[in-house]
Amino acid sequence: MANTNRERNANRNSMETILTFENRDISQWSMVWSTNNIPGMDNATGGGSHRRVAGRLKLRTGTLALGAFLTMHCRVTASALTGGFFVFMLFLILSVVLLANPLRHFEVYLGQWSISGPGRAFRIIPMLDGIGIAICINAIVRAIICCTIAAISAIYVVHSVADNKLPFTHCRDFDLKAYDPIIKDIKSVMLRESRFSLKTGVVKDDAEVINSSPSTVGLYYRAWRNMSNNSKRNVRSIEVCNEMYSGTYPPLYSTPAYNFFYVEVLQLRKDYNLGQFNMPLVLSIILTWIIIWMLMISEHLSHGRLIWNNIYAWFVLVPWCWAVLLIIAAFTSLLTMETTIHKVFRISAKEVLAGISDALQIALYIHSASVGTEIILGKGLNHYASGHIDPQLNNENVWHSGMLLLLIAIQSGGAAGCALVDYMQPDTQTTYDMHESTMWIIPMYSKCTSFGNYSHFISTLIFGGLCLSYMTAAFMLLKTALHTIFEIKVKLIFIEQIVVGGLILICMGLSLPFATNGGIVLLESVDAVMTGLAMPFVCLLELVALLYVYESHDFISDMNIATEENACSSRIGTQWRMIPFITVVTIVIKISVLVSSELPAKFIYMALAPLCVLVVAVPLRACYNAYFFLASTPNSN
Repeated sequence: MANTNRERNANRNSMETILTFENRDISQWSMVWSTNNIPGMDNATGGGSHRRVAGRLKLRTGTLALGAFLTMHCRVTASALTGGFFVFMLFLILSVVLLANPLRHFEVYLGQWSISGPGRAFRIIPMLDGIGIAICINAIVRAIICCTIAAISAIYVVHSVADNKLPFTHCRDFDLKAYDPIIKDIKSVMLRESRFSLKTGVVKDDAEVINSSPSTVGLYYRAWRNMSNNSKRNVRSIEVCNEMYSGTYPPLYSTPAYNFFYVEVLQLRKDYNLGQFNMPLVLSIILTWIIIWMLMISEHLSHGRLIWNNIYAWFVLVPWCWAVLLIIAAFTSLLTMETTIHKVFRISAKEVLAGISDALQIALYIHSASVGTEIILGKGLNHYASGHIDPQLNNENVWHSGMLLLLIAIQSGGAAGCALVDYMQPDTQTTYDMHESTMWIIPMYSKCTSFGNYSHFISTLIFGGLCLSYMTAAFMLLKTALHTIFEIKVKLIFIEQIVVGGLILICMGLSLPFATNGGIVLLESVDAVMTGLAMPFVCLLELVALLYVYESHDFISDMNIATEENACSSRIGTQWRMIPFITVVTIVIKISVLVSSELPAKFIYMALAPLCVLVVAVPLRACYNAYFFLASTPNSN
């Protein structure tokens, strides 16, 4: 009793959860891994309130660092530039306020209330116990995607360090033989009436003018991709490569930067062959997975176990420094232009539906929705709060979202500057709809960093940061999946490293199809389906469980008590009841966008495979629970 009084005095503004610190043995079976005994900040043995504060701060810093790294990903900046920067930011703010921020609060509070990770947070609902498995599958697939893109970025880092001449400043043919680009001139009158031929790399003559609206995508016609700005009064010079490409997706841009990306790094060929491997990329993927594996082994050797969210606090500064560097690179390149670009930004959206879809999914993406990290955070926060709920969680959650929004604005601003240097994306109203393509951001960055004597240095930092962001996300997603696996099957903790090794080898094998001639198309298709459909679907399952099934008296009472000081108790009866409908709208909009996607249909169908596995996990788990319950029930005489 005395200990309880001390804890209450240390947590004057907190309320006890259903599973309090004193009786947490009830859920000890779900505490087998990762959130207790975190090095340097454990307070479970009465380390004092200062240890508690330090522990909670480190957990929160870790989740903020993960969200900050997610803002660096190509999907975020591609969505910002493709739909128009200002319109995207407007929709993104609304999406964060109405969907992502409340959902994150839900997930964190669920972890605090249940003192469980994703594997057991929904155990009170046998029919929806499979949500944890769906979350685990989603985290694993997302980790595979992140690790593959990290491997692609790593190739750029190697070339930036090793090559005397940056490879994305010259051309190569399909046999990878290098040659210098050809300089061609275009009259400014033609720029207003015609478009650059993406298929052949040849500028159309006046007789071949296509009557299509000019390329803007958030920019006016002056911002043309593939054109160097060595312009005279009415003529602009462009550097083009001579390679012919008959494919329709993704467009093979004719400038050296895109030529290097699609022809050499990805070895994209028009047959989209998934059987012919790109060996440099295969080796890069394998090496990336091995590095992640070695990090997990070193953590086990240092601490005796794997620890979720054991991330260096200074990591949270990396995305901010990277964003500043990107802005410096972009605007330094702009200053080197011979002419000034006026009135390049426009405040309108060509495709409002796709813009809303992008904003909704990016809002969920940067908040780590549907992958279980926030549920585990809540579990860890409860551990360091000695079984109490902190009513200040809402304010901290708002700060979390605000910091991520600010970071996206800064990074997207730098990317927009790079787009001006690179001359923005082709016309999205005509043949080439790029709303689902994200990888073109990588060669855009490479063109942005090619200036002056510091090109190698800037390129190394930009792509090194990009590689680190994807590797960190993959590392955290894998550990989240492992946390869920160990919760669902507790005995596996005794063979921890075997499970880790097996999972990484499986993920490595599943990554290899992305390292084929058509792998980039499959990669972006899987990314589009998992981000656009799987993520909101899992969020919808969570919301249904929380609001319409998990709505017990204890849960409602705790939520109201924990949030009443912030005037948020009404959320449980008003705003948060609307979130499932917003999530349904997100899914419907994304389906309509994917139906008309530029991605080849056969790859979209192939990308549905992991989504189907995720969807069937919930009913299969429900059937298993029902069978286990019926089998364990004694027959009545």
